[in-house]
Formats: sequence, structure tokens, C-alpha cells
Amino acid sequence: MLRTLRDSFKHTSIYTVGSIATKAVGLIMIPIYTHFLSPREYGILDMLDLTIILLGMVAGMGMGSAIFRFYYATESPEERRDVVGSALLFSTLIAGVFGLAIVLGADRASELIFRAPGLSSYLRIAILSFWIGTVAETCRNYLRVRQRSAIFVVAALIQLVVGLGLNIYLIAFRHMGVLGFLISSLVTNLLSSVALLIHTVADTGFSVSLPKTRAMLAYGAPFVLTGIGSFILNFADRYFLNVYAGLSQVGIYALGYKFGFMLNMLTVAPFLQMWEAQMFVVEKEPNSGAVYARIFEYFAAILLLAVLGVSIFIKDILRVLASPEYASAYRIVPIVALAYVLNGWAQYFRLGMILTRRTRIIATIMTGTGILTLILYVVLIKSHGAIGAALATLISFAFMMVWTYIASQRLVPVPYDLRRIGMVIALAGLCYAVAWTADRVFQPFTAQGYVLRLLALLAYPIALIYTGFFAAEGIHGLRGLPAGIRRIARGGELAEP
Repeated sequence: MLRTLRDSFKHTSIYTVGSIATKAVGLIMIPIYTHFLSPREYGILDMLDLTIILLGMVAGMGMGSAIFRFYYATESPEERRDVVGSALLFSTLIAGVFGLAIVLGADRASELIFRAPGLSSYLRIAILSFWIGTVAETCRNYLRVRQRSAIFVVAALIQLVVGLGLNIYLIAFRHMGVLGFLISSLVTNLLSSVALLIHTVADTGFSVSLPKTRAMLAYGAPFVLTGIGSFILNFADRYFLNVYAGLSQVGIYALGYKFGFMLNMLTVAPFLQMWEAQMFVVEKEPNSGAVYARIFEYFAAILLLAVLGVSIFIKDILRVLASPEYASAYRIVPIVALAYVLNGWAQYFRLGMILTRRTRIIATIMTGTGILTLILYVVLIKSHGAIGAALATLISFAFMMVWTYIASQRLVPVPYDLRRIGMVIALAGLCYAVAWTADRVFQPFTAQGYVLRLLALLAYPIALIYTGFFAAEGIHGLRGLPAGIRRIARGGELAEP
């Protein structure tokens, strides 16, 4: 178990470096966006981004998930090449078909998306950038399936640096606004796709198998419904908010949501990038259930620490990074951050369905949760605006987490220690209550308030240590992280148990 824990932490740590860098660039750009873009323009960018995310979920046909399952289902190099080549060709072709259809109807589509005229040119550029970026995304999945986390992160960092430079130049110096952002994305996606495609083809060659493609589609297709459900949960609130409040309110809400969603990018996403491959390695262990349970406990504790940090200091962060026009965004951040804790737990609980290949159950859960979410959006956003949107997300993620846990336990029972998990939740809640009280007792941005809130945050990990949450195996396992990260960076493969 200890070796598996070490491998999991090593790869997660490397992916976390990449995610931290991504979010750091995002933070650097926030002052530029909020000073050179109006809330309406920021809202337009957010709506474009969400539309591309939805298109990618539908056009991808679950190939991103299928490549992990089918790559590890065989030891044959030839069949593994077929898996990668089939995913690459099919994803690119389907993305092109969907993208072309939207480009041809861009005038009508832009009116439906933005509820405003004259924005179709933005949509056309965004679709072209998406299609080119599909190649890079499939190649990134190949790097992840091979657990080449160091190469993955280096490639992401290079793309980030180029994109950052272009964004600053085009938005801050050339004052090109939304168009500058879109041109920057198009250029970086093109450069990234070419470089990663050359690397992937040089590594695997290129071969396609129609039977393998059909099998991958059969496995991955249910993830389309899963993706749509996930999109509704994560992002569809912006479309409703646009209807009831307009693009400017979408822009303010999107900024606040970005900080809540940052929790997902810094903790959940890096872990899951590693976990999609590592869960199948753990499956081979005789005590796999205990390993799954213990890893989840660490995962849960780290997520709650992240949500505490963001929620306690969000007013201060926004005061430094954003212009006064966006100050009210702080109200939704704690709600959204907590929602993403529940979302991360729900994604972990899916392992029973994934290990047994019962992915249709995931699709059913996401569909049912998506229906509930749409109802909540209509009821809560219409009456409470941005706060209603955040609350709808929180309630929906809680519902999805419980349903996923029950369904997964029926397929692959995992001995989760609910008492320990409950203790972690209670400690985090108590620490946040202390910080919340300090923020209201003292005037905003005072020394006393800062000290008490910082002490409340530090009390959480200290309390975990003194209550015996960290077992000896976990403390000792962390000591091997630096050497393990260096080994992987030099090209080491994922260690088998």
C-alpha cells in the first residue's frame, strides 16, 4: 500500500505543479482582464469558453476516457498504437464536423448564446481554435496514459508562457479586447497541436483499427451524457444568469466562480489526471479496497484545506487582483468552493462503475442530476440571481455525490471510514466558523481580523495531526516525494505494486 500511496502522491504532485502554474497565469491575467475588459466583455469571453467546453464534450464521444481503459486493457504494443491512433483520428474528424456545422450557422448560434447581435465573428474564431486544439488534447491524454507527467507539465507551461505574452500584448497594449484573447488562443493551440502531434507520432507511429474504434466508442459514448450532465452542473448557470440578468452580471459571477473553480483545478484535476491510470494499478493489489479508502481520506482532507484557504481570504484576494467593479464577486466564492469539494468526492466515488465498466450508471446519475440542476437554476437564479446560481450548484453536487456513492458501493464495496471522514468535515466547519466570526467582529482588512483568520486556517491541519488523522505510513510516505518526482522527471515509468 505504501508504495502505491507514494506513486499516487508523486504523480499528483507533478500535475499539481502544472495546475498551479496554470492558475498563477490566470491570476496574473485577472487584473488585466478586469481593468481592460468591462464586465460585459468578460461575460462574453466566459460564454464563449463555456460553449467550447460543451462542444468538446459532445464531439469527443468519450474518447478521452476510453483511451485509458483500452490502453491498459492490453499489453500488446501494436494494439496500444491502435488505441492511440484511433482516438486521435476519430476525435479530430468528429470535432471538425461539429465545428463546421456551428460555423455555417454562426449568426443564429451567436444570438442564441449571447442574446445579443454582432458577435458571430468571435464564435467563428473560437470554433476554429477548438478544432485545432482537439489534436493537442488527444496527445495530452496519451502523455497521461503513459504517466509522463513531467513532459505533460512542461508542454503545458510552454503553452501558458506563450499565451500569457500574447494576451498581455494584444489586450493591454493593442487594446484588442475579446478579439485579442481569441487570437492568442488560436495561435497557442496551433503551436501546441503541431508540437505534441510530432512527439506522439514519433513515439507510437500511426495506425487505426476500426474494431478498436467501435469498442472505444461503445465504452466512451455514455460519457457524452455524463459530460453534458457535468456541464449543466458546472457551467449552464451562466446561460440562465444571462437571460435573467445580462452579460455584465455574467462577467461578475464568472470572476467569482473562477476562484471557486480554482479549487477544482488545483486539487481535484491534478489528482484525477493521475488517478485515471493509477486506479487500475491499485486494482491489482490484494488489499485494493483499503488502499482506495485511505487515498480518499487524504484526498478529502486536502480538498477541505483548499476550500478553507480560498473562502477565508477571498475578500483580500479580490481587493488586490480585481477592479472595484467586480468586488461583489466575493459572495459566491465560498459556496462554489464547497460545491467543488463535493464534486471531487463524487468523481472519486465513481471508481466502482469504472472498474466494472458500468459507465452507463454514471451517465444515468449525471442525467438525473442535470435535470434537478436545471429545475434549481430556474427557481433559484430567477429569484436570487448569482447567489441562487451558486446554491443550485452546491445542492446539485451534494445530490450527485450521495447517489454516486450508493451506486458505486453496490458494485465495488470500499471500506471507507465514515467516522474519520466525518471528523475531517467537522474540523473544517469549525475552523471556517471561527474565521467567519472574526471577519464580522472586526472591521474589514484589519490586523486583528487577518491574524484570527490565519490562525483559523492553520488550526485545521494542526487539529488533523493531533486527532490522529495522519497514519505513520502517510507521514513516512511523504518523505520519499522529492526523490520520486526527480525519478519521474528523468523519464521513469509508473511503478507497479
